[in-house]
Amino acid sequence: MSEIPQQVIDDLVNGEMYLFSDWPNDDLPDIAIGIYAIWKGDDFAYVGIAGRSLQSADYQMKSNKKKGLKQRLGTHWKGGLGGDQFCVYVFERFLCDILTTEDLKQMVNKEVTLAELNRDYIRNNLSYRFTILDSYKDALAIETRIKKGEIEHIGKPYLNELSG
Repeated sequence: MSEIPQQVIDDLVNGEMYLFSDWPNDDLPDIAIGIYAIWKGDDFAYVGIAGRSLQSADYQMKSNKKKGLKQRLGTHWKGGLGGDQFCVYVFERFLCDILTTEDLKQMVNKEVTLAELNRDYIRNNLSYRFTILDSYKDALAIETRIKKGEIEHIGKPYLNELSG
């Protein structure tokens, strides 16, 4: 793949913006391979992909199971720190900067958890756009290019720079 397709750029940069606070998103297919861009206001925070394990049989499923984009973005929406690298990045780069002594006291007193604070931060401050693709291999190649800053007018995603 020599360049990022214009449709992908249009979807991730100028497409409809969805707030995490409005989850669930009926516009997301239950089963889909794709790329998503997460925004903090006008700042490009993160790019990710989903759908690695999808097989053609998954698309014929009649169950209510979510796979791919909807599953991944739903995990981010939950804000948990156990296994979701994006949520860890949100905590390290955004939430740590605004935690107050009162927040820490509430955690000590078991009135709130760190995961709840992280979840609330994501839901109140972050939004996303997405694009659907047919191939995980293509999605991975495009995501790599986006991480390198190849959509020049938005630059590199701030949180992805933490991973390498």
